[in-house]
Amino acid sequence: MQKLVLSTLAATALIANDTTSEKIFMEPIVISASPVHDHTTFDVPNQIDILDGKEKALKATASLGGILEEITGVNTISTGTQAGKPVIRGMTGERVKVLSNGSATDSQTYGIRHVVNSDPFIADRIEVVRGAQGVLYGSDALGGVVNILSPEILTAPVGKSILKGEVTGEYHTNNEERMGGAKIQAAHGKLGVNAAIMKRKAGNFSTPNADTWEKGEPTGSNPRFAGELPYTNFETTSALAAIGYTDNWGKVSLQHIYWQSFQNYLGHTTAPNFTAVASAGQKLTNNETQLKGEFLLGDWILKPTLSRTLNQREAATNTPYEIMETKQGTADYLNIQTDRLDGRLALEHPKIGDFEGEIGIEGFDKDQTLIEGKLAPTASEKGSALYIFEEADYEKWIFQTGLRYDTKTITAPTNGINTPFVSTGIFNATNNSQTFSGFSGSLGSTYRLTPHWNIAGNIARGFRTPSIFELYAGGIHGGVQAYQLGNPNLNAEKTLGGDLALRYKDTKTKASLSVYHTIINDYIYLANTGTWTGTLPNMRNEQTNAIMEGIEFSFDTFLTDMTRFEGGFELIRGRDTTNDRKLTMMPANNLRLAIHQNVGTLGSFENSTFSVTMKSAASQSVAGAYEPFAQYNDKTKFPFGSADTAGYTVWGLGYTADIVIGNQKGQLGVKVSNVLNTHYRDFLDTYKGYALAMGRDISFVVRIPFTF
Repeated sequence: MQKLVLSTLAATALIANDTTSEKIFMEPIVISASPVHDHTTFDVPNQIDILDGKEKALKATASLGGILEEITGVNTISTGTQAGKPVIRGMTGERVKVLSNGSATDSQTYGIRHVVNSDPFIADRIEVVRGAQGVLYGSDALGGVVNILSPEILTAPVGKSILKGEVTGEYHTNNEERMGGAKIQAAHGKLGVNAAIMKRKAGNFSTPNADTWEKGEPTGSNPRFAGELPYTNFETTSALAAIGYTDNWGKVSLQHIYWQSFQNYLGHTTAPNFTAVASAGQKLTNNETQLKGEFLLGDWILKPTLSRTLNQREAATNTPYEIMETKQGTADYLNIQTDRLDGRLALEHPKIGDFEGEIGIEGFDKDQTLIEGKLAPTASEKGSALYIFEEADYEKWIFQTGLRYDTKTITAPTNGINTPFVSTGIFNATNNSQTFSGFSGSLGSTYRLTPHWNIAGNIARGFRTPSIFELYAGGIHGGVQAYQLGNPNLNAEKTLGGDLALRYKDTKTKASLSVYHTIINDYIYLANTGTWTGTLPNMRNEQTNAIMEGIEFSFDTFLTDMTRFEGGFELIRGRDTTNDRKLTMMPANNLRLAIHQNVGTLGSFENSTFSVTMKSAASQSVAGAYEPFAQYNDKTKFPFGSADTAGYTVWGLGYTADIVIGNQKGQLGVKVSNVLNTHYRDFLDTYKGYALAMGRDISFVVRIPFTF
């Protein structure tokens, strides 16, 4: 029971410290990096960053990748202002495992432009783990993990009650995006409840004004579209409800999260005019229910988890979401549903010799149903895993190690609605069922050189099976204006890699220098085949052997009690070692710097802080004609834009302050992004081939916490 009490007290202390202006680093306790001990991010062998409290709230964005991309080593594949897929150390998609409170999510995020089915506002904190940690999080976590954690369920003294929460509002001038949300945590004695609701709606976003292809040279790099970009609007609704009970025997909780989003994506027609069109309108719905428990069995803790995710993706090619229902029953309409059930039973054991740890068994059963259309077939996935994780703490050393065995079977029937996939040769009765199995493991340690310095290292072997989409896709993917083809001959990916970090921390400064190198066998990538289906390029999943390596440096320091300086740089290299060429969709080398000047009280605003930010990215070119979006380098087909991007630097300004409202203290944030209205394109922006990146945007955030 002691650990449960400590966790609750730690969470309460963090909430209490959230609005202080004390100029020292208060690192939160890391939950997911070790199931058996409470550690700070400085202590654990893994490279971990945490975003929570007012820092998360003041970042003010719908994009999960966008809210995380200021973390060194994390980038985002962006599509407008709503879609941002996290890229961790050059890996994304199926190689970055997105968790909801430690459980796997399944929201059909296999596409380059597919969004994670969660709004950052609903989360209480977000943990980002860089590097392969498949033992703790599952076999798919080759690049890293994003763990989206809901607010803790509180308890109160016997006969007493607690009520706390926050109300938050956002407004963005560029696309007139508006968000309103509220969270509540309440408890009476041992019983606690949480609730949250959020609504976000945005119009089209705008780039800086520029000469377009029609106004410039007949063939050149001018964008096809500039200014207000049509079909880039979206609207999202999300809600959370949870109930929990804590007693001397442990605790149990039940939580449900609802998320629905309507989204448009800008595309274009074919020559000669390349007219703007909604490449896809989408209606995405996700319902996730999770039942968790922790039961004390003497010095042992039994931790069962059961979660169910129901996800539906409806999309219409070349049709905005506002009228997509008119396409139902036609070849342009897509309706895919997934029903996934996950279970985990973990047993945490007390110290045996020098080690404390956890052993567990996991399993899942996923049914994907193609109701209408042709992109991904009706199919099922069934998987199971056994794992063990152990940790030993010595005076100067922390050791963490684990081993995991996974097996998965994927089956796509060859009849019924799947008949078109068979008739076009995408799969048949000889390859419609695949079984994969393999081991993954990790060994990590931290050595405390002094109270302020440590060295952390990890060695990991990873294992990832291909997904249903990678194996059996076959159809028009309107969101990326391509015809995508699966490959039923794919093998499982296997990695062997390591990283080494030198860290420093005192009360005013923290810094980390990391190097990593990963060997990837049977690396799966989406290749532009150079062939076309009608007016759409064919893209097929292929495999090669590869390496991913890089250097990351980040720092955060108070130059004075009122002046904070932070930043970092990332150098990254991904190579296809079989063909001696670059890997596709690799982030550019980048540098980020920010300085924050606290000026104290200004009128009614306390803790007023002004900020100047800068991001600089190097130029980047496609790996070759086989890379997605490389077709925009072919001027015989596209007399505008480019798949390659030039280096750029963008600047931002910011202001944050605490607002005293009665006995509560809220926060105000104002942020000006791309303050100079710079013309630029980011290499991981999927609009780069025909439009510029977003122009100047002024965002306003007001957050008002309350406690009764």
